Amino acid sequence: MWKMELVPKSLPLIWGLFCLCLLSTDSAHAQQQQQQARAQAQAGGNIASPWSDDEAHSNRTLDSILVPRVVGSRGHQQVRDYLVQSLNGLGFQTEVDEFKQRVPVLGELTFGNVVGTINPRAQNFLALACHYDSKYFPNDPGFVGATDSAVPCAILLNTAKTLSSYLTKEFRNRSDVGLMLIFFDGEEAFKEWTNADSVYGSKHLASKLARTPSGVQAGGQAQLASRNIDRIEVLVLLDLIGARNPKFSSFYENTHGLHSSLVQIEKSLRAAGRLEGNNNMFLNRLSGGFVDDDHRPFLEENVPILHLVATPFPDTWHTPRDNAANLHWPSIRNFNRVFRNFVYEYLVRHTAPINLRFYRT
Repeated sequence: MWKMELVPKSLPLIWGLFCLCLLSTDSAHAQQQQQQARAQAQAGGNIASPWSDDEAHSNRTLDSILVPRVVGSRGHQQVRDYLVQSLNGLGFQTEVDEFKQRVPVLGELTFGNVVGTINPRAQNFLALACHYDSKYFPNDPGFVGATDSAVPCAILLNTAKTLSSYLTKEFRNRSDVGLMLIFFDGEEAFKEWTNADSVYGSKHLASKLARTPSGVQAGGQAQLASRNIDRIEVLVLLDLIGARNPKFSSFYENTHGLHSSLVQIEKSLRAAGRLEGNNNMFLNRLSGGFVDDDHRPFLEENVPILHLVATPFPDTWHTPRDNAANLHWPSIRNFNRVFRNFVYEYLVRHTAPINLRFYRT
């Protein structure tokens, strides 16, 4: 596999570091579990405020993204501009984290992470993320990467659109929590997936946020974050979504409570007759492996990760069949419904900072 490889726990170095971080909590472990339970309560529970679909917006958004968008191409610039325009139209403060870097095969390229925030001066953030570039195949210039990751991009924008009445009114100007949407650039390898030839955009953005003092004046007894990256309470990363009957396992013990809330939201929506079919997407179990993806640089900076990647991977992954014709629309609609309720519940129930980090700094 070239990209996100599911491997046994004992093999990758980063999984070993993860385990060491988990063991290093020592006496703080009990406190961390309490924090986890509180986060689960904030993001889960009964679905009191159902949000309507906006399928027309979802389809228009996906049509605008579902083009070949290899870094440096016209399609890539077109999609980047569309993301910025869409975020601005939804009331986000938007910036492009642009940088140049030499890569295998194609030489020097200009990358640009697109980041939108609501409540940019808030103490902490819920960050939702995916990547918008498509993979370079020299023999398949028309590759569009529908599940990888046009659909996740459309899901993030559609989540913001369907929740816009809340985000632009009650949620706006809150000081305790903000919402951040991150569209990473350069996730795909240009030659062969390695630590160096992959996740170019997320490495750049994580490094930038880790180097930048937060400058946020926390009130009351809240702890002041020392770096901007420490203001991210959890990074929720979407990838490989859109195929029929996906399965999502929990990858990290510290965010398992949040994953469990997705399980409960799906059950509640299904019981209320708001989901299509009978496939249960979210599995209430810890995965036995690690999937390498854009979250890696943030995990290395001790940011809690909720990784929503379909495993096993879709059978169209990195093939010409990863296109609109092979998407499963009921599965996409179901994911949209569960995810928007998860985001709403997290934000509306947020009353205090949540610290799910593996170790305290």
